[in-house]
Amino acid sequence: MNKPGESFALRRPTGSKDGHIHDATRGLARFTFCSALNHGPKNASWHSARPGEQPPALSEGATGSNPTRQGIAFAVLTACLFSGSDALIKQLVLTAPFLFVMWLRYVFQSGLLVAWIVARRNGAALRVGSWRLQALRCTLLAISSSSGYLALRHVPLAEYTALMMMAPVVSVVLGRLVLKERVVPLQWLCVALGLVGMLAVVRPGLASWSAHAWLPVFSACCYAGFQMTSRKVMLASDIVTSSLLSALFIVVAVGLALLIWPEDWGQMFAGLEGGWWLQFVMMCLIATGGQVSLAAALQKSSLSVAAPFAYLQILFAALIGLLFFGHWPDALALVGTLLIVVAGVGSAWLNGRAPVPQTQR
Repeated sequence: MNKPGESFALRRPTGSKDGHIHDATRGLARFTFCSALNHGPKNASWHSARPGEQPPALSEGATGSNPTRQGIAFAVLTACLFSGSDALIKQLVLTAPFLFVMWLRYVFQSGLLVAWIVARRNGAALRVGSWRLQALRCTLLAISSSSGYLALRHVPLAEYTALMMMAPVVSVVLGRLVLKERVVPLQWLCVALGLVGMLAVVRPGLASWSAHAWLPVFSACCYAGFQMTSRKVMLASDIVTSSLLSALFIVVAVGLALLIWPEDWGQMFAGLEGGWWLQFVMMCLIATGGQVSLAAALQKSSLSVAAPFAYLQILFAALIGLLFFGHWPDALALVGTLLIVVAGVGSAWLNGRAPVPQTQR
């Protein structure tokens, strides 16, 4: 499942030896944007920066106001597309097992990545890095995705989206506890605001509380761990290879789970009409369009500029939820969502304003 925090909320590199991670991200953005939209250099190709290697240089105009506005427009489009993708997933899991929908989604993604690698890469150039870290990364993504898909079946779309936006805030805590990164007081304030906002949305102990509301929180925490692990993996691997490994891992793991899933598959397939499959295809295409738009946003503007606009996904999700699911967040949920947005935007701004944050060792 596509989460905007996956790229918008990537933490800035924490030291000189991690600096090429951001370069690799910009390399992915350049390749995706050029190959999918055909708006780049004539010989544009995949580039994953290695230690000591310079990423493809952006044109001088990339830092001007016009490309920045274009980057913001792509960021807004990304938020809209991801909201539509989540809405379609919610509709799909209401009539089919959530693991089945998730499995189909990652089968599509695996096929797309394999085609991408075959078309653009030399197989000998693929770099995996640490298999142990790759296994941890794949496991965290699988847990995050499965709990997220299950949450979409039970949690209103707007509340689900708001709680998933906790991932950048959780990343601050994990960065301090695991990577020993230095966290400034304003970042801790953002963490506190995010936690208060999360409690306002989940509201444990109140009459309107539902245990399912913890699913997106758990998914966001696992996703923050996935982001942190990805930062370490990318020191010796590349983005496409790691993405393919995680997709294949989920296809195999979820496929095995489906073999023992208590479901009458014959009856289920008979009940899936053509409209369901059309919605699934639309979901895959919209999600893919969101990834292309995200890459374009990261190429056209800086991370700190694009990240705040990712939170428009909450607004789009609320509008879609009202139009298609008949749900609008109540006052307490809206207050909590606002606090989460403030915390997330603040974290993105603080991460983007310092070029090289110091790391405690």
